[in-house]
Amino acid sequence: MKKILFAVTMIAAFSVLAMGQALTARAAARGPESRNGSQIRLITPPACTVSKQHPCVYYGGDLNANDPQQNSLSNENTLFIPNSFTYTEVNVPIAASISASFSNNLSEQAVFDPRTATWFYRTGVSEGNGGTLICSGDNPATTTVVGNLLDFTEWQVLTTTPCKLPAGNVWFAVTPNCTNPNDTDCSNGTDRFFEEDTDGTLNGINTRFTVTSNTGMGPTFDSSFFGYSFASWCNDLGVACGEGMSAGVLK
Repeated sequence: MKKILFAVTMIAAFSVLAMGQALTARAAARGPESRNGSQIRLITPPACTVSKQHPCVYYGGDLNANDPQQNSLSNENTLFIPNSFTYTEVNVPIAASISASFSNNLSEQAVFDPRTATWFYRTGVSEGNGGTLICSGDNPATTTVVGNLLDFTEWQVLTTTPCKLPAGNVWFAVTPNCTNPNDTDCSNGTDRFFEEDTDGTLNGINTRFTVTSNTGMGPTFDSSFFGYSFASWCNDLGVACGEGMSAGVLK
């Protein structure tokens, strides 16, 4: 009986903790109106220039901080908020092998410990259903400051994601980690990460492959911490409607 009561107490405690945490960067912002009017990055994503042999075959585009409809969404795997993944949905025109993937994330304190990223590629995702996992890993990451948006630091998280993608709709996530039990920054709630969404008008590459919630699931959220299992950010949470994510894929 004591074990049952303890389990119920812990579940209730995590539920209360989750209720107090913001799901988006604009909601987490301390200033009025989510810190509009900040710098807009207008350069080619660094990941797309890493190697001539591995160019970007897809990039959803930059977030436009002056557009109040654009936001950044929980995408973090820390001791404080574990396994909270935002997926990008793309329509792959032909079967192809890829080498790496990246996501652009906003963070105030950005502690990567270890400096790795958890990543997934899936097909057949639908509401409440993760579909088929075709590739995944937890690999060393290259983390690069690429700007300041909404008064947060903008970090690009790039990791190797060797995978053969089938033609058709594919969902992928690249999520920064802070899981070192000896690092208090990973557990004290200051190390939050939010992946940027985008309308694809700034520096996008092959954005015609972006799938939005108007034609499918669109950006998708899987987080046991927040109580969502493969939920459409638009349909279920009312954000990122008609938009994609600021993430990319390298050949």
